Amino acid sequence: MSKRHFSSMQSNSPISQANNSVDRLHQSISQAISHPSEQLVEQVENSLDHAEQAVEAAQGSENTLAIQRTNELLADEIDRLKEINVTD
Repeated sequence: MSKRHFSSMQSNSPISQANNSVDRLHQSISQAISHPSEQLVEQVENSLDHAEQAVEAAQGSENTLAIQRTNELLADEIDRLKEINVTD
């Protein structure tokens, strides 16, 4: 198996997808904290839904340490949601 093919397989694993979703959530939250707007808050909500679904889908993984860490990262991001202040 080529290194490229193996890398591609890794990036498509449920844990990788969950980590990528949590990373995108982090980016969305950071943007909304820096430049709060209704549109960015909506983007955060969508990213959160997607991340929660991806983490849930990865729960059956044999790599319990990786999924535990992903759950911790998701919890950290949920805590960061409090930092978003949208004022009209």
